[in-house]
Amino acid sequence: MILKSFQLKKDLKDKSNFFLLYGENEGQKEEVINEYFLKEFKGETIKFEEKEILENKEIFFDACLNDSLFASEKIIHISRITSKIYEIIKDITSREITNKKIIFNSSLLDKKSKIRQLFEKQKNIICIAFYQDNDYFLFKIASDFFKKNKISISSENINLIVEKCAGDRKNLQNEMNKIFNFCFEKKKISREEITKLINLYEQENYFELIDSCLSKNHKQVCKIINNNSFGSTEMIILIRSFISRIKRLIELKKLYLKSGNISETINIFKPPIFWKDKEIVQKQVQLWSNNKIYELLDKVNFLEINLKKNPNFSKNLIFDLILETSNN
Repeated sequence: MILKSFQLKKDLKDKSNFFLLYGENEGQKEEVINEYFLKEFKGETIKFEEKEILENKEIFFDACLNDSLFASEKIIHISRITSKIYEIIKDITSREITNKKIIFNSSLLDKKSKIRQLFEKQKNIICIAFYQDNDYFLFKIASDFFKKNKISISSENINLIVEKCAGDRKNLQNEMNKIFNFCFEKKKISREEITKLINLYEQENYFELIDSCLSKNHKQVCKIINNNSFGSTEMIILIRSFISRIKRLIELKKLYLKSGNISETINIFKPPIFWKDKEIVQKQVQLWSNNKIYELLDKVNFLEINLKKNPNFSKNLIFDLILETSNN
């Protein structure tokens, strides 16, 4: 059974013992597990990694099928599952389970995934996708957090924090907590303090590179790549920042088509665009057609998927795309 995360009310949760949570939004998954499973739960919680189950599946089956000596209920959470564990999942979901909630967690599962198909087609087991949040939604989360905690911070600075998190709610929560602890007494924070606190100097190089690419400034792209030692391990941040910028450009294009006024479009856009970026953003909106920007998004999404499969080749592939895009 396919559900949206907000549909996982108590009555629906109690109708199933098996849950598949998949997608890259680990922060939202954590919120759902805490809210709907762990809140007020007084039973036993058991965690497995896929590797542990593959090495000794009897321990897993024993945990699922037998009652605890210490509690009347169990929550069993299995992290980072892949197709390697499909037969075990198929077996356990076919059995009668009582007083236990079994949660399978995976990052990427495409439509052809046997695990995903199993959960989607059967009515007694629940499947929930957790996709990356868009910047507007993350901006609202951050804005509400700072308002609730009475921290004075500008919209532009909230946007700066959101961009740094590249669509990851868990990263955003970590950065907000840093700022909350920093502002515990003074309740106010400047752009300079934010930049130092959440290590934005390096991140700004990513955004400068991406903005130069989307502005077709090939000379500047070459200069940034040559002057910065981007490591292979940082490529996931770069590619997610790229996706975030492309999605923002798509939303700006939609708004521009409605208003017909580029300056008004940029001024009213939410989350707000930092004043010094407005000129380059205007250029991007005018440079890119709808078809071309969607084609680029497809290419970058494809790269992100392959990045996870072949991380050693990621750096060259990403830079090749950025160089090619800036020069077309």
